[in-house]
Amino acid sequence: MHAFRTARALSGAVLAFLLLLSATLLAVQQGRITGTVTDGKGAALSDVNITITTKALTNFKREIKTDKNGKYGTIVEDATLVYHYRFEKQGFIPWEQDKKIRVGESEVLDVQLLTQTQAIEKGVVKQVEDPFTTTYNAAVEAYQAGDFEAAFAKAQEAIKLGPDKAIAYNLGATIALKKKDWNNTIALGEKSLALEPDNTSLVGMLMDAYRAKGDKAKAAEYEKKYIAANPDQPEVLYNQAVELYNKNDFKGAEPLLRKVVEGKPDFAKAHYLLGMSCVNLNKIPDMRKHLSDYLRLDPKGADAGTAKEMLDAFK
Repeated sequence: MHAFRTARALSGAVLAFLLLLSATLLAVQQGRITGTVTDGKGAALSDVNITITTKALTNFKREIKTDKNGKYGTIVEDATLVYHYRFEKQGFIPWEQDKKIRVGESEVLDVQLLTQTQAIEKGVVKQVEDPFTTTYNAAVEAYQAGDFEAAFAKAQEAIKLGPDKAIAYNLGATIALKKKDWNNTIALGEKSLALEPDNTSLVGMLMDAYRAKGDKAKAAEYEKKYIAANPDQPEVLYNQAVELYNKNDFKGAEPLLRKVVEGKPDFAKAHYLLGMSCVNLNKIPDMRKHLSDYLRLDPKGADAGTAKEMLDAFK
């Protein structure tokens, strides 16, 4: 029995050693890549989508983004392989390159993304002639010029040329929203979000589109997602404050409303509700200030009469 326990203990020790050895070997094979992405004028580009793949592992795909300073960085677990790096941002020509990092080392890959105009100026003809990029940029230019019909037509062409590109569907949804084409906003927005789930800018668009169509269930679903993604947005804070105010929780509503008017000083309804909260909290000078601000911003508003009565009562 003693011999059996000893053998089992030895087997456990051997297994632990092999696991440690495997982890050590994996760590030794690692490498790190960092860099900065700029535009054609040398300005840092934030939120550039970077997709890393390798032909050696067909199921490997890593997606990261640049920070506000245009910087990025990641660790590749197996630096013995060659990786493919693709850099994309709306309005810029994508850039890609194969690169192998030396095992155990950190290497730098700085990238410059060009707009179509910058690419022409620098003579980057091959990239400019890419059908998807040319069509996509034409859609962006038409959108910026306010020609939404032409922009949407070009966006649809871009989708056909790049059916796996989230930015094309995103652009199409953005244009459709401007056109108040709720069906296409939803169809294209949902497709883009499926391809790029962390694109929170789409959540607000889909919320508005479902609300406009009268689909209360889907609108509520996306409203929850919007609140979770934008907890400090004035509109989100205002709605939370309204709920507290209606429950007579004036003490809870007041700090939220102060944040709202701080972030959006021309939010008339927020000034009104903050003034009324201050009345209930016996903060009369603050009440006078915010009800006066409400009347200044919206003198014919639905609550103007009540605001005037309160100001007259507390002269």
